[in-house]
Amino acid sequence: MKKTVSILLFLTVSFPVLADPLFQNDSILISSNSTLFEYSPNGELMTELPIPTNASNEVARDITVLEDGRLAVFNGTFYPELSVYDGSSWQSYLVDGWSTPNNGSYGGITSIGNVVFVTDGYTGSSGEAKGLIAINLEDGESHRFIDTGDYIDITLGKDSLFYALKNTYGAVDVIDPTTLEVIRSVDLGHSSDSRGVTANADGMIYMVSWQGYVGHYDVAGVLLNTLYIGSNLQDIDMDSNGNIIVGDRLGRVYLTHETLSTFDGIQITNSNTFVSFASPVTTPEPPVLSGSHRRRGRNIQTTLSWSTDASGIDVYFNGQFVESISGKNTAVYTHFKKLSQVFVVCNAGTTDCSEEYVAN
Repeated sequence: MKKTVSILLFLTVSFPVLADPLFQNDSILISSNSTLFEYSPNGELMTELPIPTNASNEVARDITVLEDGRLAVFNGTFYPELSVYDGSSWQSYLVDGWSTPNNGSYGGITSIGNVVFVTDGYTGSSGEAKGLIAINLEDGESHRFIDTGDYIDITLGKDSLFYALKNTYGAVDVIDPTTLEVIRSVDLGHSSDSRGVTANADGMIYMVSWQGYVGHYDVAGVLLNTLYIGSNLQDIDMDSNGNIIVGDRLGRVYLTHETLSTFDGIQITNSNTFVSFASPVTTPEPPVLSGSHRRRGRNIQTTLSWSTDASGIDVYFNGQFVESISGKNTAVYTHFKKLSQVFVVCNAGTTDCSEEYVAN
């Protein structure tokens, strides 16, 4: 069987960002019954978009939003297509030997730049190849970069590593997206009945189980916490603020948080739901602090300046909170010269802080 190989260009090449975003930044996307649903976080239906069936008339599966704003769909089962929507038209990409077993919960997709990554499972009728596939949207070529095992889900964790679920027994490969090599493997437990996986910025793993719970694991795969939702859970996604969305077999989605304390549910259809955040909200980078100071008699007068994308900052002096500031990016403080003069500013309400500015 022919294998198509391409040079992955996701580090250097990308498509222009769409002039008009397809989806609201904070909305939730659901693929179910070959239809794309966009919901607001409070459960209001915003958009409903038919996903065209592939050439074999198979149902669409998992979804992801590309860096440039387009929608990518794992579209099919034994003869899937990668279907990409730009707001006005659909384009399909084919890969020799790409398939997934006929289990409604299988089939994962993620992306970096202009390269889409999908799972591949062993099936008959020319679907004997297996592993993980990278599809380059720049030239349409593909590369099966792992071919030693079946996979049922793949995601890009918030730590910028791939997490690929190999089977329903909780075997997860963590993959470097630059080298496309497995850097470690994690066993989530042979009774987990795993279906979908994601990870936060610290490499903590979240897995959904067909047995109805979300599991929270440390980087070594040790179970730390669970949230029992019920139903047969099959897909999961997380945004940069720790919000989690879960899809199930019976047409529902559930909203929770990485703390796994509570959840809310929305009924979408009556069949399998795959989920994705439309444009995960990113946490602002820590503020950048600069300053100047001068002697004023027995005191030191310090002028601080900072830049941040956050709505406001908290000021700390010698480790003690001073005040919260929004709407400006400078402040002046005067303290007795014999005191330590160490200033730090943090994005309001967080521990995302600047480097210290020392005024003496």
